[in-house]
Amino acid sequence: MPNEVSLFVMQGCHVCPQMERLFQDMQKNGAISELAIIDVTEHPELAKQHDIRSVPFYLINGVAFSGLKTAQEITQLLQQNQAQKWERLIKQELSDGQLQSVEDTIRSRKEARDAMMSLLRDDQTELVVRIGLTAIIESLAESSLLDPYESIFIEMAEHADERIAVDALYYLSLLNSPASLAALNAIARHGKIELREHARELIEESTSRQVLH
Repeated sequence: MPNEVSLFVMQGCHVCPQMERLFQDMQKNGAISELAIIDVTEHPELAKQHDIRSVPFYLINGVAFSGLKTAQEITQLLQQNQAQKWERLIKQELSDGQLQSVEDTIRSRKEARDAMMSLLRDDQTELVVRIGLTAIIESLAESSLLDPYESIFIEMAEHADERIAVDALYYLSLLNSPASLAALNAIARHGKIELREHARELIEESTSRQVLH
C-alpha cells in the first residue's frame, strides 16, 4: 500500500524546513510514495478545512500529526498507519462479501496476515469479519503461512474473551503441529473449565483426521 503525505508549512517557520527534508529523503528512499508540500498562507481554505493551528502539520495517509519528529518516529507512524490500513481493507472487503479477494491478499502479503491476527485478537472485531477470517484460516491451514503465528494462537487460547479463546483452540487444531496439540492437551487437562470440553473435542477430531489420512 502506498504512503501518501501532505505537509503543511509556512514562511518563517524554523522547523518546517527540517520536516520538508525528512519527508523528501523518505520519498527518495521509497518509504513515501507521494509527497505534497503546501504553504498554508497560499491555501488558507485547506488550513481551515483541517483546523491547522500550528505548523509543521502533516497528514500521513489521511491521519493528522504535527510538530518536529525524527525519521524513526515517522517510520513508526507509517508502520502503525499501514497496519491500520490493512485492517480497514480486510474488514471492508469481508463486510462486502469479497472473501476470495481477502484470501488472495492474505496469501500474498505478510502485512495482511499480520493485520488478520490483530483483528482476530481484537474483541471488537465484528462477527462477519471473524467468520470470514476463520474460513481463510481453514483454507491456509495446509500451507506453512500460519506457522509463524502458532505462538499467537496459543496466547489467544488464554484470552479473557471466551469467543476468542474458543476460536484459537480451533485454529490450533487446524495447525495440528506438536506445539499446537500440546497446547490443546494442556488446556483439555488444566485449562478453564469452559474451554476443556472444546479442547477435548478438537483433539478427538484432529486424531480422527490423522486416522483417515
